[in-house]
Amino acid sequence: MTATGHISDAPASTRPTHQLRFFQRRPRLRRFVYVAGYEGLSVLCTVLVLNSLLGHGGGQSTFTAILLSTTATVWNYIWNTIFENLERRIGAEGRGPAARAIHAIGYEGGALLFTVPIVTIVLGVTLLEAVVIEASMLVFFLVFTVVYAWVFDRVFGLPASALGGEAA
Repeated sequence: MTATGHISDAPASTRPTHQLRFFQRRPRLRRFVYVAGYEGLSVLCTVLVLNSLLGHGGGQSTFTAILLSTTATVWNYIWNTIFENLERRIGAEGRGPAARAIHAIGYEGGALLFTVPIVTIVLGVTLLEAVVIEASMLVFFLVFTVVYAWVFDRVFGLPASALGGEAA
């Protein structure tokens, strides 16, 4: 703790466990909350885009958004687990712009592999149209992912993996 009573920015490995923030001591719960918030906002944004901008009906947009979100939720958890394991292996001491960009690009790139076929089938569009739809959404969600992750980390603190911690 600092003199002001705040948790120090010292690496997690040098701080007693009781000084870590709630979610820093519970990485699996942190990932779950991260993904739930991310996907809840993602469904809302996807329905709005598909319905308002692309003219697909509300039911079709909602169904597509839920399928995409379910797929993305599984990938999001897997990707965050992989990314945090990599941070731990390299001994990361924070998350700068490069780490956030790698995190976002890895997530979005992996998600595209799964979501393009879903858009093609559910919306009844060609593969090329699905790629264009997903590429457009990718640009939005790439920015959304960086901003969401940054805000989440500011609110809940960095995970122990980015503070030099050993939490799994």
